[in-house]
Amino acid sequence: MAFNRFRPTSHFIAPHSWMNDPCGAIYVPETQEYIVCYQWNPGTADGGNSAWGMAKSRNLVAWEDCSPALRNGTSYDRFGVFSGSMTSSIVDGSRVLFLFYTSVSAVPIHWSKPYIKGCESQSVAFSTDFGRTWHRFQSNPLLAIPPKRGATTGWRDPFVSKWEALSALLHVDASTDYMLVASGERGRGPQLHLYQSDNLLDWQMVSTILEVPAGSKISPTSKLGFGMNFECASFFGFGERQYVIVGIEEDHRSKHHSSRYLLWMSGNLIMEDGKPRFKIKSHGTLDHGISYAAHIFRDSEGRITQLGWADEDIKQHVVSEQGWAGCLALPRELYEISKPITKVGGEEDIWRLDYSSGTMTTLGIRPAPQILALRDRLCPSSLERFSSLQSRHFGIHATFRHLSGKEKFIFNVRQSPNSTEVTKIIFDIQVGLITVDRARSSLENLGSSSPDSGPFHLLPTEKLQIQIFVDNSILEIYANDRFTLTSRIYPGLETSTGASYDFRDFNEENVEFRCWEGLKNAWPSRKMEESDLVDMDSPLEIIEEKMVIVSEDLVLDLIPSG
Repeated sequence: MAFNRFRPTSHFIAPHSWMNDPCGAIYVPETQEYIVCYQWNPGTADGGNSAWGMAKSRNLVAWEDCSPALRNGTSYDRFGVFSGSMTSSIVDGSRVLFLFYTSVSAVPIHWSKPYIKGCESQSVAFSTDFGRTWHRFQSNPLLAIPPKRGATTGWRDPFVSKWEALSALLHVDASTDYMLVASGERGRGPQLHLYQSDNLLDWQMVSTILEVPAGSKISPTSKLGFGMNFECASFFGFGERQYVIVGIEEDHRSKHHSSRYLLWMSGNLIMEDGKPRFKIKSHGTLDHGISYAAHIFRDSEGRITQLGWADEDIKQHVVSEQGWAGCLALPRELYEISKPITKVGGEEDIWRLDYSSGTMTTLGIRPAPQILALRDRLCPSSLERFSSLQSRHFGIHATFRHLSGKEKFIFNVRQSPNSTEVTKIIFDIQVGLITVDRARSSLENLGSSSPDSGPFHLLPTEKLQIQIFVDNSILEIYANDRFTLTSRIYPGLETSTGASYDFRDFNEENVEFRCWEGLKNAWPSRKMEESDLVDMDSPLEIIEEKMVIVSEDLVLDLIPSG
């Protein structure tokens, strides 16, 4: 009972134990499969890392477990195989997958603690059989010394990709690969260090592409700050506009879960003192709730897809009893929204205005199109039937038209018959706020009762278009394809499966509503029950070791020169 009590069924989740950051996601065209890796600490529900768990899927909805891609080594990565990314190269007609990761040789590592010399380095493993087996590079680590040396506050999570706009700026071949490493310097602030390579093995530093003062505001009008250190950085572009996503580590004054949040920035690449820099033009929060450690990759159609870790927000004894912690939010598509310049309410910083064209742009974020498969062959129900719903797993899609700007729409979910337990999802149009009210989410006070919320302002004459996913203990809220919020709830009553709504006196003829009950199981081949759990005292027995060390000569033979 404890194992399944709060466990999502339609989300990406490890078979057991602690999991956190998504990493190493890639689409392999030869097999027509996606590979997604994640930080895993098998054998315990406590936070930590000793492996890259791995799973594969043909559609980003139904998943199948694979043997771990990595586990802790014996020297430069004996204390951790931290987050990273995956890319591929065609070598002599065959695809080779490259898995880049931060190798950890000493702990603790945190921006608030003295940096241990050599604790973090950047390494690589590769696969020549589409991810079935992985081989460490004998000349690891690829990068061993952080640019700021002893003044470093963190140097990790290598993101490797081509960057067309940067190659054009530097007048180098478009096939050049770049590695972005999140970092920070004590006494100064967060930094992003950029490296380049023409063979994925030899890396040279290009510049510190972004450097900001610790704790500073992102702009004079922003309510967001840069924090003390960057993590899990990535980049992509839409034409001339470039985007960078970072995880922000904040100090004790933070109001975010575990003092961290996800920031997106739109800007330009410029040359400054002969080095490329990223100049911020607009910015916003990628997820207004608990989602963190954003990881991006391109799907089979070339769309930019984002994954994020949804931590638990529950008392530790419950985590220990259930034997697992963490899952991933649903895959999301990142794209660019462009609209005619108009009044934007209280969110000026998320819009980038181009007066020459009369347009303004912002980052769009919505459920990846593959997520539609979660409701395949399910018949949607109407608003009239919503109040009779009895389910822990469902999805909502609603559109509200002809708004006056003074409305407040409330959806009650995971509701007990007498509303002793209920979670309220509130869309306050007049205030410009979307909130998950968790004050009565758990009668036993198992999880946090503080609200998750974020600003959201409709544009003039704009409709409100929302999507809500409820999957046992995880909620995901989307609004107008530019707002997301991930939250965790832990109802104690078995009867907290109801739902209702309160739209005040709003004319329901102006509401288009559909609800799908019983979303698909993301792990159809799993038969895991509590009785099937591995011995938590023997974590290494569950990992089939497939790692071998491969010489530099062999790797160089595989990789084309130039």
